[in-house]
Amino acid sequence: MKEPILVGISQIVVARAPEQICCMGLGSCVAVFLYDHQMRLGGVVHILLPRAPLKVENEGKYADTGVKKLFSDMIAKGARKERIRAKLVGGAQMFPNLNVHISDIGGDNCREVKKGLKELGIKIIAEDLHGDMGRSATFDLVEGQVIIKTAFADARTI
Repeated sequence: MKEPILVGISQIVVARAPEQICCMGLGSCVAVFLYDHQMRLGGVVHILLPRAPLKVENEGKYADTGVKKLFSDMIAKGARKERIRAKLVGGAQMFPNLNVHISDIGGDNCREVKKGLKELGIKIIAEDLHGDMGRSATFDLVEGQVIIKTAFADARTI
């Protein structure tokens, strides 16, 4: 079996089965997985922050621009809007016990991602969001499954 395609922070990847796409070390970041089951075409954006500044150099870095860019990349490769479904992973609050005020970037990322998908009319069919631990996720484009691993729990599939 081939090695999975690694998606770094702020990157967008679109590929076809039998490829696998992997996001490592998702803390407050959110990975958005889009899949067209008929084409067996999938894509991932590894989002770092919820909202882009006025001038954007990397659309994949932000939820409000990354979701739209991933969607347009999927359509450009032949996906059909009515067949695309979403799965979401990440958005943890990594330091919930600190006594200092830190904004909930993970929660903000989750809200912006969901808002963007709703605006595009994309249905979310599964999610593994929030919590206080990091995750890694591998997207199997043959079946459209996302396998999630954490340091302290068994792997699970959504």
